[in-house]
Order: sequence, then C-alpha cells, then structure tokens
Amino acid sequence: MRPSQPPSRPTSRSIDLHNCTVPEAIREFVRFYNSCVRSGYRGRVEVIHGYGSSGVGGTIKNELRAYLAAHEEIFGEVLFGESLRNPGVTILYPRETPAPSSLFRR
Repeated sequence: MRPSQPPSRPTSRSIDLHNCTVPEAIREFVRFYNSCVRSGYRGRVEVIHGYGSSGVGGTIKNELRAYLAAHEEIFGEVLFGESLRNPGVTILYPRETPAPSSLFRR
C-alpha cells in the first residue's frame, strides 16, 4: 500500500477573455482574480486576451493592461506576454488584496 500524498495544488490558473466586450472582459477578469485571491491561491494567473487582429494590439489587451497599471497597488507582479514571446497573454502573481469590481467603468 502506497502512502497517500496530499492533493497537488495547481501552479497556474487561466481565464480566456476572447469573444468578450471590453467591459465584460474586465468584469470577468476581476471576478476570476478575486476568486483566486479569496481561495488563497498565490500562483501564476494567466489572462488570455489575444493580441488583436489589427496587428497593433487588441482592445481587450490594451484596456486590461491599462486597468492593471492604474491599480498596480492592488495587483502583484505583472508580466506582459511579449517578454514570453506571446503577446496574447498577460501573467499575474496575485497579492492578498481583492480587486474591487467597481474599478472599471465604461
């Protein structure tokens, strides 16, 4: 009989924001991020937003990153996908503070 091992905790969680409007994407991101924070998760959070079909950057990507920059005191370390050779993703490592859902108004 093998000794039981504790269940492994995921080292990454992700949310895909494709096919959302910008307000929907920000709202879903905040909900997902807060769920991670409230559950005690402090690992890698991958936000998949795409890189934009225009070739100059997608609206969701740009608005999400502006939102993160405007509230950098709330969010942990943020890595832009360009540094990982994938401009369609943003990586975060959450802090303990949830993001208020009222931060983004459009």
